[in-house]
Amino acid sequence: MMRGSRLIALLTDFGWRDPFAGVMKGVIAGIAPRARVIDLCHDIEPHEIDQARFLLRSSVPYFPKGTIFVCVVDPGVGSARRALCVESGSRIFIGPDNGLFTEMLAETGARAREITNPRLRLPSVSQTFHGRDVFAPAAAHLASGVPPSRLGKLVRDPVRLPPLDPVRTGRRFWSGRVAHIDRFGNLITNLPAAEFLPPAVRGAAVKAGFQTITRVCRSYAEAPEGELFLIAGSSGAIEISLRQSSAAKKLGVAVGAPVDLEIW
Repeated sequence: MMRGSRLIALLTDFGWRDPFAGVMKGVIAGIAPRARVIDLCHDIEPHEIDQARFLLRSSVPYFPKGTIFVCVVDPGVGSARRALCVESGSRIFIGPDNGLFTEMLAETGARAREITNPRLRLPSVSQTFHGRDVFAPAAAHLASGVPPSRLGKLVRDPVRLPPLDPVRTGRRFWSGRVAHIDRFGNLITNLPAAEFLPPAVRGAAVKAGFQTITRVCRSYAEAPEGELFLIAGSSGAIEISLRQSSAAKKLGVAVGAPVDLEIW
């Protein structure tokens, strides 16, 4: 089912100031002009692999089977790290072998290959831009009908990172982190809302920065102005929010900041 896919989704930490994302799309257009390309996100914090993992895990279920995801958060570019193609859950994931695809590799039947076939890369491969020279061409060739087996041999030991899930530290206590901060300044944690917010529990307190938040709201409009609150976000995780303002700025925290949870 994945063979011949025409949909490619891009997830990178390239941002929009530089032409990197656009150049990747140009390479894809030159090889597979009929492919559709979707910009999933290019504003991952530089080198934040876990943030990319979280957003990828949250987004994949909303894409059709056969989608090819090109994910480039690659602090090890130019080193001995491998270029990887992962077939998982009727979708394909292409990017560096640095743990970015930990969740995809955990799926039953997932397979990983090292991208080594020189015919499926650009003729000249730089030491600093494998998104353009290796990953985008590989995705474009797959979108044109080339089977994944042509990319290279199977890899038995792809890099896997620790789970993104929060860690239990006591009977009623958990330790998590800020997984992502959206454009509105909402702190999206890795704490599952279905487990840790009412009605699953009677109450919850989340500490971030130097403040503890206990108010839970069902919508942004329900929240009182100027007061931090907890909400079940669209990703299924607990968000720390501030109505029509930035919770991130108010608390002075960034992606990766710790959050502590108590439930009762």
